[in-house]
Amino acid sequence: MLAAMNTPLSPQERMDAAFNNYFALSDILQKDLLALLDGESDSQHWRRNYIRVSASLIEGYVHCLREMCAVSFECIAPEIGQKETEVLRSERNFDANERIKLTLRVAYKLFELQPAPNFGGSEWHRAQRVLKKRHLLMHPKSSTDLQISDDLWDELYGDVTWLIEQLFNFMSALEKKHGY
Repeated sequence: MLAAMNTPLSPQERMDAAFNNYFALSDILQKDLLALLDGESDSQHWRRNYIRVSASLIEGYVHCLREMCAVSFECIAPEIGQKETEVLRSERNFDANERIKLTLRVAYKLFELQPAPNFGGSEWHRAQRVLKKRHLLMHPKSSTDLQISDDLWDELYGDVTWLIEQLFNFMSALEKKHGY
């Protein structure tokens, strides 16, 4: 019995565990966001909480994708670049925006999905502000770090939407191709 407990998981078991984690985490994070949206307002505290909750959803999804993709090291899989390999092996070496970009890019490669997100466009450039603002909200140095002007809010809301769509599009493409 003890020997069975020390048996490493097969790639299929690891992939199943990664997907189970994704589904469980996704359920909680989506409920958090939906509950927040039910009480939507123009207040500063609501805007700050929206950025925080959205960033948690984005980073949680990206972590789950990295877990799924890391299984590829034990299988025959499409070739990936050095930075993509590094982000799968050690996410700590990259800032949040780089982790999102590299992880989504490698996930589309490894699962052979199309079309991959466009990280060369203005949407990605703007969307990077979401996690920078979340960082200021979580580690404020002054009251201005906590303010979200109406103009910035309109842009950040669209940026959050774009990022979440990229993550949801991955799962939709995966389901379409593989029937998960």
